[in-house]
Amino acid sequence: MLPGGPSFFDYFFQYKKHLKKVNLYKMKTITQFKSIELFSTERLIAEKIKVNDLDKFISMHTNPKVMEILGGLRTAEQSQEDLDWNLRQWKENGFGLWMFYLKDAVPCEDTGSTSKKIWVGRGGLRRIEVDGHEEIEVAYALIPEFLNKGLATEITKTCTEIAFEVLRLNNIVCFTLKTNKISQRVMEKVGFQYERDIIHADLPHVLYRMKNLSGTNFDARSAPEGQKLGMVFVNNPRKVEIVPYNQEWTEFYKQEAEHLQKALGDHLREIYHIGSTAISNMPAKPVIDIMLVCENLDAIDDITQKLNNLNYYNIRPSVIPHRMFFVRKQEYKISFHLHICERGNPQINRHVNFRNYVVAHPYDAKRYAELKMKLAEQFSEDINSYVFGKDKLVQEIDTKAKVWEERKRDYLPPNTGSSAKEWSQEKLIKAMEANLNVHMTHFAQYINQVELIRIPGFTIVNSGLPDDTFNYVLRADFSRADTNKKINEITNYFRKKNIPFSWWISPYDKPENLSAYLENNGYSNTENNTAMYFDLDAWDGDVSIPSNLQIIQAKDEKTLQDFALVLTNDEASFKKYFEWIASILTDDDPIEYYVGYIDGKPVVRGLSCYFAQVAGLHWLSTTPSERKKGYGKAMQEYRLKRAKELGYHIAFLQASNEGYPLYKKLGYEECGVFKEFKHS
Repeated sequence: MLPGGPSFFDYFFQYKKHLKKVNLYKMKTITQFKSIELFSTERLIAEKIKVNDLDKFISMHTNPKVMEILGGLRTAEQSQEDLDWNLRQWKENGFGLWMFYLKDAVPCEDTGSTSKKIWVGRGGLRRIEVDGHEEIEVAYALIPEFLNKGLATEITKTCTEIAFEVLRLNNIVCFTLKTNKISQRVMEKVGFQYERDIIHADLPHVLYRMKNLSGTNFDARSAPEGQKLGMVFVNNPRKVEIVPYNQEWTEFYKQEAEHLQKALGDHLREIYHIGSTAISNMPAKPVIDIMLVCENLDAIDDITQKLNNLNYYNIRPSVIPHRMFFVRKQEYKISFHLHICERGNPQINRHVNFRNYVVAHPYDAKRYAELKMKLAEQFSEDINSYVFGKDKLVQEIDTKAKVWEERKRDYLPPNTGSSAKEWSQEKLIKAMEANLNVHMTHFAQYINQVELIRIPGFTIVNSGLPDDTFNYVLRADFSRADTNKKINEITNYFRKKNIPFSWWISPYDKPENLSAYLENNGYSNTENNTAMYFDLDAWDGDVSIPSNLQIIQAKDEKTLQDFALVLTNDEASFKKYFEWIASILTDDDPIEYYVGYIDGKPVVRGLSCYFAQVAGLHWLSTTPSERKKGYGKAMQEYRLKRAKELGYHIAFLQASNEGYPLYKKLGYEECGVFKEFKHS
């Protein structure tokens, strides 16, 4: 702030007044903006696509004149797939396609007309991959009778205004076939500039780009809040802006927190100011990071609508499951980022503990501040390198904060879910995927010897140990065009490390035929586990544990080593890994380890992971010499009873081919398959 000049508050309240003057931002093509789902231009009404728009998709996809420039005719089944994909764009990103109708023929408040809607086409913004980089594209298509009337230009201009004035994106792209000169002229007329030729869907295209010249905005392609990258998977760099600490940041947070609490009502249970702007005297990017602790993420659609009304938008999927990320770009050099978690999410503890620890430890605060300034100077034009350069120190501080005796302990308990009868198949599978992800990544955040790579598209855990139990790939989300490239990048990463690894595929990983791609790239399907869930409400809770079997929770190095050695692939790797776990395990963790003893000898083990409203039962093993004595069944019942006592309604596991008949007999229901692949 310049001496005698306007303060951040002056700017902030000017911006509030600005919002009252216009519907949202001053836009040239959009004449009325009710929400991102419904707005109008001089001639058109735009409505967010809906499930019942399938007939329009089919009509367009079976029209030869339309599809000659869009890749050829499509079947009704392909149209349904395309509609589903575009609906997911809205759900995952907060934006997508709109259907456009002639304004004078639409029954709406603008005209008072009651005539039938006249549909002219579709257009919008979509997140895609181009040459391995994530981009936001402007896409449009008109039905033939409305071509050559300037509507394509009007729709394209509308999409750019949403991108730049509502979503505050840094840049967007548009591409078309090299032979489609009409669309190229539309792009150029709107302001897009030719960048390069590309191959898309195996056909030659030209790609155009438009940059937002109104100031520094959010770049949808930037790497996420992340752990160490360790390889070249980043996209185009973005400028780093680090400014000295400003005391008014705290007031900005308080003001915004008040608005959020009022808007979200009962959805919101707790709210925290996190990140560097929450730490006194810490230089930071001018971004107010806010952790919203919600009661139930099942209500995310309603939460999203309420946040959209405050001009927050979910413009990228979170790399961490069961968590949402929203952005609102403010004018005058201040932004707000929302990190939305359901109560009990361990990410809440991690962020708040980090903040509190740094505030209470000036030496580490000084180290962190100095590193940030050094990296900002070194990588002033590359925010990805800046972020990844901090990771090692962030992990070190995270670990200290996790075991700090004075850490906060009174966090809200996890949401334990609702009756199994209320769960859809999709919700079950996604909860299982999220639970498995936490089981496989939670401790990797805190173990300095482990490399955790979480970026859009996949997650890697690399322990450096010579056992693939501790090295793996999961949560793949690739476009078909880039799948082979991504597989090769990941394979080469592990090949250079010279360590074994597994690739786990979950039911919602993409592309849907990822298994075939892996097999074509030298991988073998080594294990298929059936995802099965158990209705705890329908179970009476009776357990039958052999009198000579003592089951305890492993909490120290001795009992954790016993857990490890019940069954191992590489004994030295198991001992080393659980030595690391022993150094960071606390009562705050969402994972519990259990060991069963016979005469002091560990014979059976199992762990439970409590996350995403389910209890995940993992790693059930019995020593070979003690099998078929009921110890495995006893461990399973023990953990089920524990989950039921905690208030959970659903437990789940992954059943091997050998265990499937038994679990089916015990009342477990199947709902998907998790597959393991290994590279030859």
